[in-house]
Amino acid sequence: MMTKRLLLVALLIIGLALVTRAQNDQREIYTVLAYGETAFEPDSWLASASELGTRTTATWRNDAEGALAYLDYLHYDEGIASEDMDDVFGPRWFDVTLSNYEGWRELRSCQFEEDLRLHEFSLQFNNLKYTMRYWIQPVEDNTRVLTLFVLYPNDQLEKLDEYAERLFPGAIACEEPGVG
Repeated sequence: MMTKRLLLVALLIIGLALVTRAQNDQREIYTVLAYGETAFEPDSWLASASELGTRTTATWRNDAEGALAYLDYLHYDEGIASEDMDDVFGPRWFDVTLSNYEGWRELRSCQFEEDLRLHEFSLQFNNLKYTMRYWIQPVEDNTRVLTLFVLYPNDQLEKLDEYAERLFPGAIACEEPGVG
């Protein structure tokens, strides 16, 4: 009888430990969506997200304003060194990332504290001109790299500033070309 009680108590303790662990583990898709939770109002912005083996992504679309935000949470399980960031996220990265636009050019780039980089672009899509702010930052002990861009039509740059302030208050825009 005593053995059964001890076994039952042990099973209850193991069960509680498993439930607690499951509650503490959060799917990375929720981590990614949380980046935009306070920035992008759900009544104006439609959100979607996906999980893949090498990345977790989120997209927010505001069709009424012609705006788009995209977060790519890249997985580097072995980590990425700070000195490798410029090589990985250099011209080839942007050639591929911005290949769907009819034309684009980098206006300026800058670096802020803690390896936060910002690139600003002028783009064209469907004969409309846009401005994009593209932030890159290693997170989670350099095992993840957050890349996030917000894109707005050029006639709504004050909105771009507003969302940049919400997302990265200390890194809204580059002050001068090439200077952080």
